[in-house]
Amino acid sequence: MIRRTIRVEKEFGTDIVPYLVQSACHYDCALRIESDEKNINMKSIMGMTILHFTKGWSFDLVADGLDEQKAVVELAGCFE
Repeated sequence: MIRRTIRVEKEFGTDIVPYLVQSACHYDCALRIESDEKNINMKSIMGMTILHFTKGWSFDLVADGLDEQKAVVELAGCFE
């Protein structure tokens, strides 16, 4: 399992959610976003829609599985 803290460096609209879900679904590992009391499956469009990716927001990106390293590196790049 890999956990990486991500700080959103850009301002995003709601159009980022489908892109993130589609990207997450390309990996075999489980992917979650954890922040405060939220624990969201990145492969769930319904779960991801409650998040607001505003500039300055921080969250933990957690990956667990075969391609976890690749997934964390590539998905973290979307925010930095």
